[in-house]
Amino acid sequence: MVAVAGAILWGAGSILAGLGIERFGLWWLYLTYSAIGGIGCGMVYVVPGAAVTKWFPEERGLANGILLCGFGLGSLGFNLIVTAFPAFRMVADAANRFVETRNAGTAIGHAFVMTPALDHAGIAVIAGVFFWSGLAFLIVGGLSALQLHSPPAGFSIASAAAKIADERDFKPREMLRTRAFYVIWVIMFVNATCGFALFSNAIPIYAKAVGLTAAIATVIFGWLSSANGVGRFLWAWVSDFIGRRQSIAICFVLQGVALFWIGHANGAIAADIAFAVTMLCFGGIFAIAPAVMADFYGTRFLGEDYSFIITAAAAAGVLGPLLVAGLEDATGSLTAWLTPVAIVVALSAAIPFLATKPRLP
Repeated sequence: MVAVAGAILWGAGSILAGLGIERFGLWWLYLTYSAIGGIGCGMVYVVPGAAVTKWFPEERGLANGILLCGFGLGSLGFNLIVTAFPAFRMVADAANRFVETRNAGTAIGHAFVMTPALDHAGIAVIAGVFFWSGLAFLIVGGLSALQLHSPPAGFSIASAAAKIADERDFKPREMLRTRAFYVIWVIMFVNATCGFALFSNAIPIYAKAVGLTAAIATVIFGWLSSANGVGRFLWAWVSDFIGRRQSIAICFVLQGVALFWIGHANGAIAADIAFAVTMLCFGGIFAIAPAVMADFYGTRFLGEDYSFIITAAAAAGVLGPLLVAGLEDATGSLTAWLTPVAIVVALSAAIPFLATKPRLP
């Protein structure tokens, strides 16, 4: 029922955005798509992971990896659908020209005068995308949510029986009294801050590194972003074999190296590899986290427990882009922030080893 309610809110937020954005403007978008839809998205995000972790105790990483791979690839699929419509492509091209003009003015130190990039017809196209996609989300998401349920009482997997018997289920208030919770929270916060900081300016950074226009860079980067989904599957699966903490540490090191590489990359191949590695590791840590929570705190209260961890990503979603914007304003460069952030991320590889399996208070 939590997932059903979330799907309804997510779909309704998009539908309402489409119905009123042209008339009411930006504040309406914040209220509907951001607030209503965002709450719904957060509700839906937690539930499937909690469900599959209970069904597949012997391969928690793989189960969550497959699941969150869908979440990561969803944006690529959505973009392929909407850009197949000529009207939307025209709107996207107008937006890209707007960004290129702004970046060109900033590069030579000229003040940029904000002018409307779209007419009413263009805004109507965007409104249509919000409305019809919201309707699809509501119907498909709601029907899918109805299929989610926990295993029946007494459910067991022979190969994982000993592991399950040794686990203890922590209630949220018990979890909050353990050190491991705060270590995992910091891991998620560092990873999400880095990822969201990059994604907030990914297109202009990629366009600059490769030497392409924003329009072409947007198309190529859309395909590169699939690494976010693949990484969620790959690293979560790997963590079943080499361990959760070791996998997170490797992700942080690779992510730090790749961020540094992005700041110094020249040419398409180097930039493509650097961006792909960054997104592979960013997505990977997100997919490993639910398995870590189940290993440490059991599965009975996993939905509640994991919701506290995901607040790290919410906080990072605000801080990351603001941090990058401030550094860009201070330095006048799109990429000056990458090296210091890369060093911090690489050093964060030591953090996972501070988390040890807690005992039930």
